[in-house]
Amino acid sequence: MKKLSFLLLSLMAMALLTACNNGNEPSTVQKLTSTINCRAIEGDVVVFSQGTANVEVDYTNMVIKFTSTHVDMDGHSTTLTTPEMKLKNVSPTVYEFTASGSQQVGGSNVESLNGYVDFGTGMMWYSIKTASSEIVCTSQILYAYSTTEISNPDNDDYGIHQKSAYLFAIDSKGETCTLQISNFMSNVNGNVDAPMVEYVNLTLLPTVTGYEITADAVESNYKGYYTLTDVDFTLDEQCLSINGSFKCNGLEYVVTGPLFQTKTLN
Repeated sequence: MKKLSFLLLSLMAMALLTACNNGNEPSTVQKLTSTINCRAIEGDVVVFSQGTANVEVDYTNMVIKFTSTHVDMDGHSTTLTTPEMKLKNVSPTVYEFTASGSQQVGGSNVESLNGYVDFGTGMMWYSIKTASSEIVCTSQILYAYSTTEISNPDNDDYGIHQKSAYLFAIDSKGETCTLQISNFMSNVNGNVDAPMVEYVNLTLLPTVTGYEITADAVESNYKGYYTLTDVDFTLDEQCLSINGSFKCNGLEYVVTGPLFQTKTLN
């Protein structure tokens, strides 16, 4: 698990589960209210919406349930209410949950729902199937398990590491996003230059498979340092993977990896 910066963790706090405890005893029920980004997809048409999810996790019985909002293909705001769903451990910190219409999922023509939650990063992803469309929803998107390759085209120097994490905080219209890179390196030797670098107003395009994020040039919060150019990220496979590239200080970067840790437990 990568060491994430304080500011990155502060954004993640919207998605991290916080204990609900009214007394002195530890609570086994945890709750959160999180920003949720949704894409309703039918054919090659995508409708983006941003809503909220109220999530409750019962660690005693290892079940999750939540209520969330999204906009459907017709532009109507819809509330989804799930039953309690069993959490299945699929990797050290990642749990899967599923439900079907027969389990009384509340929502417009919902046939099934499946998703994942990562208790290590606070990342949540789920997909809703209806008779005619699919709605794919995520919390603000954090790739904490990515690999970053850095190369210098002038002398063929090369480095590769898994120390950086990439957070994409999408705006309410689904048109731009803020990018935070933790443990940023402007070198190929593995030395961290900044614990967190932030870039705002990158262009974002929702697609049928995820999001395209681009920028010709974008300045960092360090003002004059770590400016990125030729930024091109593809959040693919319904955001379950990242493929991206950018340039900084004469170096070329390639970012790949999964949204969730994929090691299956024995």
